[in-house]
Formats: sequence, C-alpha cells, structure tokens
Amino acid sequence: MENLKEKLEQGLRPLYEELFNSLHINFDRETETSFVMQWGENFPANNNEGILFIGKAVNGWLKKEDQTFEKLFARGDQMTWIDNLWKSKEGYATGRSAFWRVIKGIASKFTNGADSWHSSIAWSNLYKISPNNAKGGGNPDKKRKERQLNLCREILKKEIEILSPKYVILLTSGWESEPGFLWYMNDKQHTHHIEEKTWGKKEKIRVYKIHDIVFIASVHPQGKNESKHIEAITDLMKKY
Repeated sequence: MENLKEKLEQGLRPLYEELFNSLHINFDRETETSFVMQWGENFPANNNEGILFIGKAVNGWLKKEDQTFEKLFARGDQMTWIDNLWKSKEGYATGRSAFWRVIKGIASKFTNGADSWHSSIAWSNLYKISPNNAKGGGNPDKKRKERQLNLCREILKKEIEILSPKYVILLTSGWESEPGFLWYMNDKQHTHHIEEKTWGKKEKIRVYKIHDIVFIASVHPQGKNESKHIEAITDLMKKY
C-alpha cells in the first residue's frame, strides 16, 4: 500500500495546503477542525476495485494542534480505530453510530468478512472543514460550505482518481447533488442517474455511472431502518 500512500500524499498535499492557507477559507484552528480521508491497509491496489464510503463532514474531530496535513494524513490508527472503538464504554463508540453500522453491514458482504471489513474500505467526506467547539462540533453551515466548496470538489475528485474504487457510496442525503459534487466528478457535465430505488419510508437511492465507477447516493443512516438500508444498497451493488 506504500504506492497508494505516496500517490495520495503527492496528489492531496498541494490541495490541502491551498485549503489551509487560502484567505478564501480563513481556516480557524480554534473553532474548526479538518479531515483527511482514510483507507484500510487491505484496500485493493488494482484499478476499479474496492469501496469508498462518503459522509457529509466530521462532527468534531481532532485537537487544534493536529490540524496539519502531516498529522492528519495516513495516521497510524486510521480505519483500525473504528474497530477498536466499536464497543468502547468511554467517549465515542463507533458501534453506537448508525453511520458505521450501515457501512459495516455493506462492507462485510463485499470484503473478507465481519472481522476485517474496516481494513478493506476507504472513507472520506464531502466537506473537509467543519465546526469543532465545546458543544461537540456539528455539520458545516451554509457559509462554511460555500467557502470551501470548490476545493472540496477538487479534493474529492483527486481522491477518487487515485483510489480508483469500483463503488462510491454516498451517505449524504442530497448534499452530493445540490452543490454539484457529481457534476464536478463528471467533468462538469450534467449527471443523470441510471436507476432509482425506493425503500423504507419512501427513501430513495440513486445510481450513477461516472468514468466506469458506480456512484450510489443515499441518505445518512441516522434514524432510518438499517437492515433495509443495507439490503437496498447491496442489492444495487450486486446488480452493477
């Protein structure tokens, strides 16, 4: 995986330097936190293999002294921390997160099983800068999203270009389409879904094909029927 690490570092570092240093962003390490994508040690090395899961943004993250690309990129515990904290009784327990439970349910069906699911996938977010305050963070508001949008689209496209996954699963509740993330992934061309599936309480999943990669856009799992959500997404993955 060293080759993948080197490619990601070379591709992402200049974009993050621009993100951190640009006056347009005005990144405040006292009240904001930044995120760099993570991938498991067994993420497939071949092109058009593997699964990249995308969320909206982190809800609080690391301390202000960790807000550099060097400290955020390729952390020693990346992806393993999800498994380590699954049943944690202190602080954040990943097993209590609907987001991670749904990802585990999907990944376990396409990797080497329930025990190693986290080591075979990659994880990123649409937005890389989000609040980090005493109230526990929160999703970026409209103003914060707008000021980082252009660079975040560019970063996500670079992540996908280098990882070359077979599937990109967006658990983003429409955040991927309104500001044109999919439009940007498709070389700034209109992107029409090739299938739409309804599940649960009229929830919708849309499938897109962009540069031979299958994009599956769904809702954030919080408060939804997790087993039906997992089944709906995995059925579409098997189809494509």
